[in-house]
Amino acid sequence: MTVTTKPTRSGRRSLCAAAGLSLLAACGSIPTRTLEIRVVDTNEQPVPSLVVIAGQDWNAAAQNKQFVHLNHSSEPLRLPVAFERPEVNLVVAAVPVDDAGAVRQTPRTRPESTELTGLLGSDRPVRLTDPPRLLFVLQRR
Repeated sequence: MTVTTKPTRSGRRSLCAAAGLSLLAACGSIPTRTLEIRVVDTNEQPVPSLVVIAGQDWNAAAQNKQFVHLNHSSEPLRLPVAFERPEVNLVVAAVPVDDAGAVRQTPRTRPESTELTGLLGSDRPVRLTDPPRLLFVLQRR
């Protein structure tokens, strides 16, 4: 013979609290997506560039190696982006490179990038539901 006991009021509260906390933890996590970013000029040639997530320090972006098309590569940058808000703004700025394709100087602003490369930077809002492949086209000033 098995005896079942009815949960006490405090037991039900604990169970409801635990369920609520686990639901909050599941819903409260920040969604992250990996974006594939390519940057070209108006002649469709890859442009070595730095990709900065709005609100991020440009030096931090450089330290995190958020560069695309260095060393004559045409591969996209695969950048994990946390969507703390429904929309994140991405800034792309050309960087000057040497003959080997390595960065000569990292710009700290879009105007500085334009002065160093002659290419205008670009920015774009990206939503979590947007396609993960992004193409930026930079124009000469």
